[in-house]
Amino acid sequence: MSTPGTTAQAERGLVLSSAFSSAILLAPALIICTVLIFVPALMAVVGSFNAFSLTSTDWDFVGLANYARAWNDPVFWVALKNNLIIVFGSVTLQVGIGCILAALLDRGIPKGQTFFRTLIFMPMVVSSVAVALIWLIIFDPNVGILNELVKAIGLTPPQLGWLGDPDLSIWMVLIVAAWQYTGFMMVLILAGLQGIPKELYEAAALDGARGIKAFWHITLPAIRNVLIVAVLITTIGGFKLFDFIYVLTQGGPANSTQVLGTYIFLQGFSLTNMGYANAIAVVLLVIAVILGWIQLKVSRSA
Repeated sequence: MSTPGTTAQAERGLVLSSAFSSAILLAPALIICTVLIFVPALMAVVGSFNAFSLTSTDWDFVGLANYARAWNDPVFWVALKNNLIIVFGSVTLQVGIGCILAALLDRGIPKGQTFFRTLIFMPMVVSSVAVALIWLIIFDPNVGILNELVKAIGLTPPQLGWLGDPDLSIWMVLIVAAWQYTGFMMVLILAGLQGIPKELYEAAALDGARGIKAFWHITLPAIRNVLIVAVLITTIGGFKLFDFIYVLTQGGPANSTQVLGTYIFLQGFSLTNMGYANAIAVVLLVIAVILGWIQLKVSRSA
């Protein structure tokens, strides 16, 4: 017969064994995150308080001078404004259109749902760089198909080109991003729609709520948490955007598509102002951490 002391000792042994097993399983991920994420992030924070070039071994401590420079840098604010434009545009296009497509696939298309879902999601599995190169050819004023389509319907293409016009270029980037990522939003929202009990729609139909009315009063409230997560994912992606901009415009023309990611690359690797680039990167890191924290809180409350 076991005594209370031996039972407590056995329980402590199980807890220690479980903790040791958890530590062993988490160790590889923690090591990778430390080497690839935490250490570089810490170095970026330290570097943001120094002035140094890409090839320099001497760091000159300048305190908050790099942050003051960013505050007074008009291009920094243009880049931040473009990030906000991309965020709001992406949420509108990707989440909005994704929600409409998900609703059509869930209740509006009786047959071929798998085919249409696969077709719409397909751009998501293609590399972002490859997508940008494809659209770069489409937008080309000499050989691009977009100019021919515009001419075919009796309109005149922009004289400076789709990516060369400062008033159009940022919206072209939004279209490219929406083309690739709307399918992902559609699948995410469709999963939420398919979790809504059909009995709710049947009961609503008896009360006269059908179509758009049922979608507004039943569907949207039921997938509220899914929509919040979709908006947060899109927002984080909008602030992290780099590849589309770099391949399509490299921030031009006249900084009209410059975002924080491309401006960091420009300052750090083209102008070799690594200290200033680190300061901008820290600003972007703070934004990403805040958005990630919000997403975590929302996910736990969902």
